Amino acid sequence: MKVRLARASGATFGVDDISCAAATQLGLFAAQGLEVQWSDWRGGVAATRAVLEGQADVAYAGFGPVLALRAQGHPCRIFVSQARALAQALVVKKTATSLRGVTWAIDGFGALSHYMARLVVRALNIAEAEIRWEAVGPPPQRIAALLEGRAGASFIRTEEALALDRDHGDKLSRMLDFDQLKRLVPLQPHGVLATTEAYEAAEPEVLQGLATAMMLASRTLHGRFEAFHEVVKAHVSVELSTDEARLLWRREHDSGGWAVDGEMTRPHWQAQLALFHELNPGKTLSLEEVLSERYVARAMHDLGPYKEGANA
Repeated sequence: MKVRLARASGATFGVDDISCAAATQLGLFAAQGLEVQWSDWRGGVAATRAVLEGQADVAYAGFGPVLALRAQGHPCRIFVSQARALAQALVVKKTATSLRGVTWAIDGFGALSHYMARLVVRALNIAEAEIRWEAVGPPPQRIAALLEGRAGASFIRTEEALALDRDHGDKLSRMLDFDQLKRLVPLQPHGVLATTEAYEAAEPEVLQGLATAMMLASRTLHGRFEAFHEVVKAHVSVELSTDEARLLWRREHDSGGWAVDGEMTRPHWQAQLALFHELNPGKTLSLEEVLSERYVARAMHDLGPYKEGANA
């Protein structure tokens, strides 16, 4: 079964979306009878629009763009979560003491990086009008903007933030690291797989295979550092020592960052929808409009709930 999968992260994978890479690298998509053809898009809005316009079948993106497009009347729905939080750090100019008045580089307006930035600004009691938002693109473009001085703040993947701190500590610093962001914003946006209602009706077995493979990928990454390290070495452009890779894995593991059970639980999504509505007043979305729960439910029936210490 061939499936065209649009990734919102451009031409690279990072620790933040490593379960997508793991499903490919470890043969989990293939084991479900899937032949995945990846295409690269500049941000979650672009990846989701690619699906809506028929250029791809399924999008990997942050859930913010999916919800925003659904609120505009587009027939897109989420069928499995890729993660449960955002594995990034807030990187700023070395001289920065405040975020007020800063030029903040984001993926795109409404994208995951913008959504999370709005949550952080709100948690810090800073008015959004005090930030100069600039749509720059995926991580490589945001890093370039920081290094060239065109931006003063941006969310950067944890491994890239670590490397920037290591290699460009004279220019940049991590104002808020992964664990600090988790305390500041406990309920965070995260990656999902989404498609159209028409594709769901036409290809339910493809979506079932994708959901099952993604859950197995998350379980493998959560349970085995060695698998995580293998996928990172194959797909992450930043060179990491074994100790650095283990630090990043431990953070994800201990925070429950990977969606080992597909994270389609109603309490989680009711809270996410309530927060989305606060940030984006207007049309009120229901869980039924934005979630297709049956694929994770069937995978949970077949695989059983994840148990710590069990290998996928």
